Amino acid sequence: MLKPKRGAGSPDLAVLEMRRSLAQRIRELAQKPGEHLTPIPGLSLYHRTSPTPCFRASYEPGLSIFVQGRKRILLGGTEYLCDSSSFLLSSIDVPAQSQIIEASEKTPLLSIFLRLDMPTVREVLSRDDIPEGPPSTHRQGLVVGETTVGLLGAAMRLLELLDTPEDIPFLSPLAHREILYRILRTPQASRLRAIATSG
Repeated sequence: MLKPKRGAGSPDLAVLEMRRSLAQRIRELAQKPGEHLTPIPGLSLYHRTSPTPCFRASYEPGLSIFVQGRKRILLGGTEYLCDSSSFLLSSIDVPAQSQIIEASEKTPLLSIFLRLDMPTVREVLSRDDIPEGPPSTHRQGLVVGETTVGLLGAAMRLLELLDTPEDIPFLSPLAHREILYRILRTPQASRLRAIATSG
């Protein structure tokens, strides 16, 4: 298989292609609108086909990866916009205002939610080969970052486990660790560290 050449714009093309693949996979697994629980512990898929008015939502510690559509979240006077290029890291159980602002039958909002397993987060952070980043100055319970090829690829590998349920007990914790590692390679790494230290 040919690897894309490195050059101007090639990382963007790789990310776009990975988003398309992940969106297609989510649509295959979550064919009807709504929330879809999966056999993988803590993993849910979301498929929304229309905008919504603003509604109250509670965000537990977890990671949301958006690959299609747009969502707006209001917390403590701060607005967070999530679109197909975004991931949302929620650090504590926080009540917020949420609104889907872009979704349709043809182009639904598609996202993944993975509940963070705090013992696993702390275990990953305790490794000597994980570089220390600057301390977090962000005090809100939410932070938005930009998805990378590495993060999207790790999410795809997690979803692929749904094709082989017998592999889930052994391999899903490994996929969870890879996703955490990919977050630690983003500018939002300090927020993940803050989540682990604050509990």
